[in-house]
Amino acid sequence: MNAIFRMSDVHAGDIGAIASYLKNEAAVPVWLIGTSMGTFSAAIGAIAGGKDIDGLVLTSTVTRAPPEWAIARSHPNGVADMALSEITVPTLIMSHREDGCNDTPAAGAAMLRTRLTKTSKAEIALLDGGDPPQSSPCEAISAHGYFGIEAEAVDTIANFINSNSK
Repeated sequence: MNAIFRMSDVHAGDIGAIASYLKNEAAVPVWLIGTSMGTFSAAIGAIAGGKDIDGLVLTSTVTRAPPEWAIARSHPNGVADMALSEITVPTLIMSHREDGCNDTPAAGAAMLRTRLTKTSKAEIALLDGGDPPQSSPCEAISAHGYFGIEAEAVDTIANFINSNSK
């Protein structure tokens, strides 16, 4: 899925339908978590999700759209140029300080935070360390995917969710 589809009403509707189903059938909190390109999906779900979304986690968020992407003109700052001010649920922005992917710099976390103006809570978690990369910088087996510190990344997310669940 490209960024254009991930920001579409159709995709938001799909995410909303799943969230509604989970709320009705299982009566569980629904948190949207996206990594890298998945942050477009998680963000649009939280923007459009209404009462069925309980929280949002963005990890290795795209905050720089390469010039060759179709969204580069309308969303040069990637997810940061989406309607983040419409998100009201608790939001965690997690980045790796050494993320070498040009599209997902850790410095983008602060920009995201400033655009989340209506969230009940927004936090930034910057992680360090891990194992030497075994993939390109924008793939999972690198700092971009929290390689070597996966347990710390999961614990950070779980702790945020647990401390912000209803």
